[in-house]
Amino acid sequence: MREILPGSVLSYIQYGYQKVPKKVKSRCPNCSKVSEFILKANFYQVNKTGLFAESNCSECKKPAIFVIMLNDDSGSRGEEAGLYIYDPLATNGPLDQIQGNKRIPQDLVRSFRSALNVSQSKDNSATAVMSKRVLESVLKNFNGDKTVGQSLAEQFDQLPDNVDLSKPIQALSHLVSPNTPFNEMLELERDIDDETAGLLIELLEGLIEYLYVLPEKIESLQERIEKKY
Repeated sequence: MREILPGSVLSYIQYGYQKVPKKVKSRCPNCSKVSEFILKANFYQVNKTGLFAESNCSECKKPAIFVIMLNDDSGSRGEEAGLYIYDPLATNGPLDQIQGNKRIPQDLVRSFRSALNVSQSKDNSATAVMSKRVLESVLKNFNGDKTVGQSLAEQFDQLPDNVDLSKPIQALSHLVSPNTPFNEMLELERDIDDETAGLLIELLEGLIEYLYVLPEKIESLQERIEKKY
């Protein structure tokens, strides 16, 4: 199951005290395109926790299954119900985030998939071997062949010289420059539609993760590994 965030919900209907999603925009689990879904929920089969809904993808016309999670707290009036779409690929977790990305080399995707498979089979030695292969693939993608044969430490030392880690932040400077359409929306000088509002929330989430979550996560993992050994 994959959660659909409120920013991707285009319209609601009222069910009791709660707002239930009616029309949403999401990536289709069948064709992988971002499309619209008009949910058809069976309110006769509703229970205290939620109900199922179906909808056909506006792109490939194939059906998708949704789960609407209701809040059983009668005091939460007007609260929006949670929404999930059944997506078999979502069970792959982090693999799902990279295997459809055309910028990521296929050898890296294959190595990472193998590392996940052996880790799930509890083969710890194989996990270590495949993890090293993933690191080598990442470093080679940015450093090129000139660092082949060097130790991982030497390759990591050269990584900042071959990848501009500040580029995503610098790109935002252009996006929010005065007189740009995006900046005019932030200043309420231009109308903002539902799709753009959803994209704005995704941008905020990505920025927070990039600046705060990921650095802290990597630092925490490094400390835990160093303490263990």
